[in-house]
Amino acid sequence: MTEVELVGNALCLDFANTVNARPVAARDWLATSEQALAWARAAGLPIEDTAGLAEARELREAVFRIFEALANDGPPPRADLDAVLAVHAEGAARARLEPAGGAYGLRWEGPRTMRVLMWEVAASAVELLTHGPLDRLGACPSCVWLFLDTSRNRRRRWCSMTTCGSRDKSRRYYATRSA
Repeated sequence: MTEVELVGNALCLDFANTVNARPVAARDWLATSEQALAWARAAGLPIEDTAGLAEARELREAVFRIFEALANDGPPPRADLDAVLAVHAEGAARARLEPAGGAYGLRWEGPRTMRVLMWEVAASAVELLTHGPLDRLGACPSCVWLFLDTSRNRRRRWCSMTTCGSRDKSRRYYATRSA
């Protein structure tokens, strides 16, 4: 597998991006326990076990459908919103509020499990849904990865200029030269 790419600018979007090239994935960081552990470590959220990996994949798809719909100015599926909220509620019931850089954040005590990672992803999704900026959501036209456009001019088009952006520009260049 290649190196983990974190281009979403939000944990929930990076989690949705653990698979690419939907609907037929060329790469899936949640396909095996080893890959899930590697992704979590790269994301700065190391976990000790991956029990519940199938549920994590379900959460990933719900998060993807929500933010992909919003990135395309559509309504997110109600069932997916409810699924994310249920995971968030479960996590919030087991969390503590701890100081986190001038505010408070949710923190979980005990072993770092896939379930805790899911709670963090759901908290990130709820935070983005409730506080935005939803008008800065984007979906890469090449690989369908999701991202928050943090550029000053709000014109980000691709997940990454070095991968999809470069390929797309090259394709367009050669298409115009051939014509």
